[in-house]
Amino acid sequence: MSQQLPRPPCWAVIFSAPAKPADLAGRMLRLAQLQAGYLGAEATEDGDGMPVTRCYWDDVDAIAAWRVHAEHLLARESDRQGRLQFSLQVDRIEQVADVSRGGDA
Repeated sequence: MSQQLPRPPCWAVIFSAPAKPADLAGRMLRLAQLQAGYLGAEATEDGDGMPVTRCYWDDVDAIAAWRVHAEHLLARESDRQGRLQFSLQVDRIEQVADVSRGGDA
């Protein structure tokens, strides 16, 4: 799913969860792709092999609209009831350097 990253400034929502709810992460990603302001996504794994998905957005308003989508609300409610465990981080991206091409990190 890796693609060229969007040009900054933009926002990233970083989602990580055990492999078990991978179908949930896939559904949330498909939902994000339909939202206004969605710029792209990439999937990787952390050092422990846990899947990590980064979704890129134009602005926080786009993230907020995605966050209140009915299916997204159901997923978050499942987490509150202890059925899912995941972490979510939102970051503003101001600059991206391509160190493979001699850019500064």
